[in-house]
Amino acid sequence: MIQHSNPLTEEEVEGYRERGFLVQEAVFSPAEVEVLKRHAQAEFDLDSPRRTFEEGTDVVRGVHGSHLCDEFFADFVRVPQLLLVARQLLAADVYVHQFKINAKRAFKGEVWEWHQDFIYWHLEDGMPQPEALSAAVFLDDVTEFNGPLIFIPGSQDAGIIDVDAREEGWQSTLTADLKYALTSETLQTLANENGLVAPKGVKGSVLWFHCNIAHGSAPNMSPFDRRLLLVTYNNVDNAPAEGAGSRPDWLSNRSSAALEIVDGDPLSRTAVDVGA
Repeated sequence: MIQHSNPLTEEEVEGYRERGFLVQEAVFSPAEVEVLKRHAQAEFDLDSPRRTFEEGTDVVRGVHGSHLCDEFFADFVRVPQLLLVARQLLAADVYVHQFKINAKRAFKGEVWEWHQDFIYWHLEDGMPQPEALSAAVFLDDVTEFNGPLIFIPGSQDAGIIDVDAREEGWQSTLTADLKYALTSETLQTLANENGLVAPKGVKGSVLWFHCNIAHGSAPNMSPFDRRLLLVTYNNVDNAPAEGAGSRPDWLSNRSSAALEIVDGDPLSRTAVDVGA
């Protein structure tokens, strides 16, 4: 049952619907971010097939599915700061379709090509409609220098953009050369119509974005890390059909039970361990 608590104003919701993204500044405190960073690093250090690496290196680029394997992250995706906003923006009960921690390490973080997220969830996982969104929690200050996400505002209204797959198989959805990258011609047209924007903010901020908005990010040439914790929420009535898709659970969650607000505060429960 949806809880009818609406943390966002009507203006914020309307701005999200128009632009395809929304930034909430400093949702989590510096101490809470330190807890998140410690748990994220533990996932990065864990030898697991859920990890991906910068091409030709041992630098971890990202980790998927932590909410299925780690009790802390299983609780974190249900904190009210995230879950209530996801419910409000989607006007539905939600579950987590995908969870990942992305890192653009100082001097080493490489490009994420221009793409839409929904085409992966639709073609690879069988998600019927673009009724999903992602919350990107900033684990570091995100500036113009350390590889922020770049959006074409309003491009979600273009719907799913047809592109040719570069490779076969689900493994190619994780490579640096993205399977469904947008073409330069498409991007030129969209950018001419809508411009570009790179939302920034202090660590602890949350960037919400629509599953069909065109986005990418440049390499991190700066001496400052840019780590994001990304939670994708989907309308429970928009879950892929049973048996759809071939990707493993840690890439495409098969459990679409509606999430409820977590009991207690997982960030406070472990905050005392920071620095230990």
